[in-house]
Amino acid sequence: MFNKLLIPIDGSPLVRSMIKKLPKTFNLAEKELILIHVSAPLPPAIYSESPLSDYYISKGFHQESTEEFAQKIFKQYKRILGDTKSISLLIVFKDDIPTGIVKAAKKNKVDCIVMASHRYSGLDNILLGNKVHQVIISSKFPVLVL
Repeated sequence: MFNKLLIPIDGSPLVRSMIKKLPKTFNLAEKELILIHVSAPLPPAIYSESPLSDYYISKGFHQESTEEFAQKIFKQYKRILGDTKSISLLIVFKDDIPTGIVKAAKKNKVDCIVMASHRYSGLDNILLGNKVHQVIISSKFPVLVL
């Protein structure tokens, strides 16, 4: 039924736990997995190209650091997932997290988005928002929350 899955990843213990559940949930030997890491750009006030700046970083440095981190967690998760039909990494840098996930799902014509819910509550939910909820309401794809 779901053969092409988009799986947002970060370095959190919750996502790692979800990744460990996937082989028990799906027969991965028949699945195409796209692991996506979305890193929203920092606010413009954070970026600086000046070598004299101690408190700011360049967009290039931020993007390189993001890619390095994504590659590191991709290797870890790839080992956990074992045999799959196909597994790839997609890094999105220019969108906020829910928008990046939904755009990637459309572009890659996935069958389902599989997400871990970070379960923000109270003030964190108000300030950070519930990214899973935002993906569910803005996506036309089924979303499986583990």
